[in-house]
Amino acid sequence: MLKPFIKFTLILEFNKYYMKLLITFSVLAISFSALSQVDILVENFDATSLPTGWNVVDNDGNTPDESVDEYTEAWIYKEDPFDASNGTFSSTSYFDPVDRADRWLITPQITLGSESNYISWIGLSADASFPDSYKVMISTGTSDISDFTDTLVVISNELPEWTDRLFNLDEYANQTIHLAFVNTTFDGFKLYIDSVYVREQDPLSVDEYISVNKSTKVYPNPTESIINISGENIESTTIQNLAGEIVFKGNSTINKSIEISEYPSGIYIVSILLSDGTIERHKLVKK
Repeated sequence: MLKPFIKFTLILEFNKYYMKLLITFSVLAISFSALSQVDILVENFDATSLPTGWNVVDNDGNTPDESVDEYTEAWIYKEDPFDASNGTFSSTSYFDPVDRADRWLITPQITLGSESNYISWIGLSADASFPDSYKVMISTGTSDISDFTDTLVVISNELPEWTDRLFNLDEYANQTIHLAFVNTTFDGFKLYIDSVYVREQDPLSVDEYISVNKSTKVYPNPTESIINISGENIESTTIQNLAGEIVFKGNSTINKSIEISEYPSGIYIVSILLSDGTIERHKLVKK
């Protein structure tokens, strides 16, 4: 049987150890919470109607060609041309007579966080021969199109496969804004937008954006000069910076090694398109 003093000492030491564990786990929980991602807006357009809070504006007044007469509004729900089970929102720029589109898809009101705010989406032009262009604009006032005075980015000739876009919004940190996707194409065809995602997160925590269980590899990573791409059934490789700009696009059956020594140091997203339509993404660190 333990003597009272020894018993008291053991209990005291146990309690001190328990408190250390409790404090450690509390700090870890707080740290994890502070670094975890906060979703501000998530819209996948899976409903067949305009999502609540969104707005569309036909600012050109043009008449769609009879071959695209389903476009009775500036933007409408459309099935993904590659996957009928997936919903998207789409706009046309094919008019009779030929003219330029000015068709707006406007988000609900968005209140950004204090730092590390990002927007991502995917875009697609239906016909490579008649690609659509668009711009993404920002209003710090109302959702009236006259209040959209800032341009986040202009996308010229969107690609004929789903293309990821990622942009930082920290210029508007702690502000309430609206975003607008504006089809500005002259005599194009159909533009598709999907997976609009606004979030606040640690600036280096882009892993939420990266697919897992990949069959492809990008190495060495980090690197100063060359990356190698390996894997089966690779169709193409695209490299984007965190501003969403495409800095490289090539056929990976040819471009097994890619020279990136001239790229600024930082983080890039490497998107690898496979022959079955799958896109695998890797976070690349350029030293």
